[in-house]
Amino acid sequence: MNQTYLGFNALKKLTKSIKDFCKKQEVLRLSYIERDNPRVVPVWFVVVGGDYYVGTSTESPKWKAIKHKPRIGWVIDGGQQNKYKGLSMFGSAEEVTDRKLRGRVYREFGKKYYGSADDPKHKELWGEVDDPASVFMQLKPKDGFWWEY
Repeated sequence: MNQTYLGFNALKKLTKSIKDFCKKQEVLRLSYIERDNPRVVPVWFVVVGGDYYVGTSTESPKWKAIKHKPRIGWVIDGGQQNKYKGLSMFGSAEEVTDRKLRGRVYREFGKKYYGSADDPKHKELWGEVDDPASVFMQLKPKDGFWWEY
């Protein structure tokens, strides 16, 4: 089993194998604090420029809790019998407010989950690129570890 603790600049220290594995996964498990209780939810995510992003509605309990307490954790894992890989991180979440970056994240969500940002189902979920009812968050790691075995 290979398990490595990452420390500061955690995402920059990932192996190519782990980076590639994580990009291909469909679900990230996001943890946050809601009314002083931990909660973990599966969410869609994208990787843009080596950074991890998730999105949600501005009215979701998840966004309201993270906006109030931006401390988060996340896990991406998978594999089959005795061949597991994964990444576990903690840090904070920050809203994407830069229009250019928000547009890129929006398009990456469309490509990853619908094949195109123009797909009607993508637009139904996220609205247009600048829809004020949706929010994208950058996950900012402080520390974590990854494993392959």
